[in-house]
Amino acid sequence: MDILLKNDNCTAKIISKGAELKSLTVGRRELMWRADPAFWGKTSPLLFPMIGTLRDGKTLIGGREFKITKHGFARDLELMPENVNGTSVTFSLEASDYTREMFPFEFRFTVTYTLKSDGITVTYRVRNCSEEPMPFCIGAHPAFACEGDFTDYRLEFARPETAAVPNYNLETGLHEENNRRPLLDGETVLSLKHELFYEDVCYFDKVTSRSVMLLDKSNKGVRVDYPDFTSLGVWQAKDAPFLCIEPWCGSADFDDCTGVFAEKRGAVTLGSGEERAFTYSISAIG
Repeated sequence: MDILLKNDNCTAKIISKGAELKSLTVGRRELMWRADPAFWGKTSPLLFPMIGTLRDGKTLIGGREFKITKHGFARDLELMPENVNGTSVTFSLEASDYTREMFPFEFRFTVTYTLKSDGITVTYRVRNCSEEPMPFCIGAHPAFACEGDFTDYRLEFARPETAAVPNYNLETGLHEENNRRPLLDGETVLSLKHELFYEDVCYFDKVTSRSVMLLDKSNKGVRVDYPDFTSLGVWQAKDAPFLCIEPWCGSADFDDCTGVFAEKRGAVTLGSGEERAFTYSISAIG
């Protein structure tokens, strides 16, 4: 099912599979990647209840071994649309026999899209409906179109950052804590080139900014604000004309992880009956 949202300046298209944002136009400008499968056939998958991959493809929850699909199952499932009013829509997902095989908790997960004058606000809500504490990871994966020469683009962080990103080992699927690439040294601007992503994601696990802009040489682009997230992934498929800016709570496992899901870096734990919201927004610049 496709849901179309529209106001005086913006239009958004969201599909019910994975509640994925497929298009966002501001004025006449399309901000999102066109999902060309020659590079990557997705536009903005949501990541729940985990991000990335697990060490040896498995994890321990309550002393039992589980296998959770890469980036979690929510992106692959149909979410039910609720409260559609023309400029806003909420999609919901609840536990099922399928999800319990990977993630043995009762939960209610929703994602709400709300248009604003210059873009869209996205709010995830997670409620623990189990009797025991529920750990989880959560994140966004929006891909933004980059037209022309990619080296004309830059990332501009809201605050000066000193960042050495951990190498992502493509064979093991693990971040390597003691093998890091220095990218920023008290700077706000990261110049972009395709080679930055030949080793997969640049994971800013110690980022202090909660806002970043993707800008071209004419200072046109997008701003992503992520006040409720604690880290940031930045990724593109090899030599692709897009860039993903990914607010995360959690990540793929590190090579020094214990294998216990509740101890994953960045994971959030909710007590029984607790609920938490995670919001990010996309705004057109220029």
